[in-house]
Formats: sequence, C-alpha cells, structure tokens
Amino acid sequence: MVFRSSLSLFKTNWVKALKFFLYYIVVWGICFAMFLPVFLKFKDLVISNFNSLNVNFNGAFAGPIGPNLQNFVHASVNSVVDIFSNNVALAIYGLIVVFVILPFFINLGKYALCQSLYSYMTSNSKIGFFSAYIKSLKHSVVFALTKTVYNAVFMACTCAIVFGLAYIENDFFVRNFLCVVEFIVLTLLFTTNHLFIMGWMPALIVFDCNIFRAYYKGVKAVTRHLFKTFVLTAVRFAFFWICVFVFGFYVLSVLIPGMAIALIFFGMITFYISQGMRYYVSATQIMTPKKLEEVDNINKTASIL
Repeated sequence: MVFRSSLSLFKTNWVKALKFFLYYIVVWGICFAMFLPVFLKFKDLVISNFNSLNVNFNGAFAGPIGPNLQNFVHASVNSVVDIFSNNVALAIYGLIVVFVILPFFINLGKYALCQSLYSYMTSNSKIGFFSAYIKSLKHSVVFALTKTVYNAVFMACTCAIVFGLAYIENDFFVRNFLCVVEFIVLTLLFTTNHLFIMGWMPALIVFDCNIFRAYYKGVKAVTRHLFKTFVLTAVRFAFFWICVFVFGFYVLSVLIPGMAIALIFFGMITFYISQGMRYYVSATQIMTPKKLEEVDNINKTASIL
C-alpha cells in the first residue's frame, strides 16, 4: 500500500518533484560557485593525492573495488589534512559551504515540497513548489537550521565509522570483505538515521508544533509500523549504495536528489498511514488506512441497525 500510494502521489505531483530537482541543481551550482576559491586553490593538491593512490571513480567496473575504496578513503583523508595544513581559514570556509550553507538551502526546499504535498494530500489543494517555499519560510528556516546541525553530527559519526573500517590493514579483508562490510554499515546507518527523522517534517507541518515536539511526534509515528518501515527504507538505501559501488561516484549527481524526492513522498505516506489519516493520491482517489476503514464499516453497520 505504501509503495503504490507513493507512486500514485508522485504521478499526480511530478511537476512539484521536478521543480524541487531543478531547485536542487541550482543550489548545488550556487554552492559550487561559492566553493570555487577552495577548489581552485587546492585542486592540484587533491588530484595529486588521488592519482598517487590510483583512485578510480568508476565503481566496480574499474577493477578491484575493495582496494579502490580503501584508496579513496586514504586519499580523502590525506587531502583534508593537507588542505588544513596549507590554509586553515580557507579550509573552514569550504566546510561551512559544504556542510552548512548547502544542506541548509536543500532542507528549505525539502520543507517546501513537503508543505505542498501536505496541502494536496489533505484537501486536494494545488500549491506550487515555489509558492510553498515562500509561504513556509517562517517555519522552514528553523527546521532547516536544526536539521543542518543534526546532519552534520550524523555525517561526522558516519565518516568516522566508514573511514575507520577502511584503515584496517589486512589485504584479505580489504579485497574480499571491505566493500560488503561498508555496504552493510552504510545501509544500516542511513536507514536507522532516516527512521528517526522521517516523520519530523510531516509532524511539524501537520501539527504545527515546535521543532522538538515535532521530532518526538515524528519518531512516535514511525515506530507504530517499525519493522515494515525499516525494511522499505533499507531497500531504498541498499539500492542507493549498490548503484554507487557498482557505477561509481558520478551517479551521485542524479541519485542524491532522486533519493531525496523518493524519501519525501515515502515519508509523507508513511506518516499519514501511521496517524490513521485519509489522504488524496489523485483528484479522484482517496486512500483510507485500514483501521479507519474498519471504523467506517462499524459506523455504517450501526446506522443500518
């Protein structure tokens, strides 16, 4: 039901999803322009680090993926250390652009898409992405700031775990198990993290409460169907990381915004079902959760009697 409803909702709101995708690209472009001084300053240094370790960005088709993954991690760490050693101020500026400014504006866009879907699902009202973006700024700015801090902590912990695994100096493990272990760890980490934040935006919009109350309500909503939600979320992230490992890092330019859109639609449907709320997926189709449908049947029977 969740998958079909998400697909139906996407079919009737694909224009909003497309606008969000374009917004995503524009934000990435602006942030890259802001990051350009860092890129131009350290481009040769970073390239030399990756070339020295023969890092290939083409995934499984480029040769042994385990050693390549390990080399990528080593080259990344070496590059960060070298950049900070060379120019601390510019390095900090680059981190702010990548881990503060970029996710902040992306989260504003996610909130706007979520807000426009809420209007459609609740009352079949059609509010455009950019209209929702402007109207929701009062609430979305607070959410985006909080979520940016949350994401920064999560990414720091994830990098510490993933990079730590890549520093295991055992050739047999690296060649045969590193890729599999990293895949499992990344899938579990991102799945578990998303379960904690999946209902955050929907709860904030539906209940119009403060940011921390919304987080609590969102977690509570998701845990009502925890196993099913965990499996469906894990399948999505497993597909994501399989594509990265097989086809290389270049596919991230499409995968990241595509995944963001899919998770927003999935999160909205999951939240509505967990709350026992009816919702539109098209102009002529209203979905009713099973429990609410049973209540309707009981009421109909009672009225007949």
